[in-house]
Amino acid sequence: MASSSGTQSISRAAALLRVIATRNAAGLRLSELVTATGLERPTARRILQGLIDEGMVRQAPETRRYFLGPALFELGLAASPGLDPRGLCTESLERIAAQTGDTVFLTIRSAFDSVCLDRREGSYPVRALTVEIGARRALGSTAGGIALLMTLPEDEAERIIDANTLRLPRYGTLNAARLRKMVARGRTLGYALNSDDIIPGVSGVAIALPAIPALPAMALSLAAISSRLGPERQREVVAVMRAEVDVVLERARAWRQGLSGAAW
Repeated sequence: MASSSGTQSISRAAALLRVIATRNAAGLRLSELVTATGLERPTARRILQGLIDEGMVRQAPETRRYFLGPALFELGLAASPGLDPRGLCTESLERIAAQTGDTVFLTIRSAFDSVCLDRREGSYPVRALTVEIGARRALGSTAGGIALLMTLPEDEAERIIDANTLRLPRYGTLNAARLRKMVARGRTLGYALNSDDIIPGVSGVAIALPAIPALPAMALSLAAISSRLGPERQREVVAVMRAEVDVVLERARAWRQGLSGAAW
């Protein structure tokens, strides 16, 4: 019983941290955290106080809103893998942005969410800066998130969409039914496509990277104003991105071979 209770407490604390991370720039009130997690108010308050004591959460005295704490940054530095996904993909992001002129993103999966890990802006004067670096969103609310959903077994993808149903309308015109159609369309096309489906006037394409040991699931995506991303250009952009996926995989293989003397 004690073990089960301890596991439940850890799960609840992790849920609170993930929800805070989705809106860390503005912070969240206790009532918002209770609604988002389904926890009882006294339980949420007790867990949050424990996280504050450990430096993993902070509460602004003037607004009473909760934010992620400095201890998480310190732990994140220690937890960084030897093979840094941002460093691994930086040059590829820069080349894609330079070749296409549009905004390119590196997205990773985190449970039922996606996180924008990095971004590069192209030279085209009208830019689609739809997601900030570090932004955490419901998985499937960006082209990169759709690509990550496409890699999952259908039952697992459906479970995630169901869990995120109430969150999806926060992102423009998105809903669960539309997301299911986009995932199905992406599986047919061979790449994820957001064609005015989330924010009118903004479109995007994305492809997931094959699994790389010790790294989270990752996707490369590109966003542009919709007039720049018709069917023919979609295919051209995806071809550029696929070539860079090969470069990233080769860099990862070389790094691991140098580390262990064995390929994967």
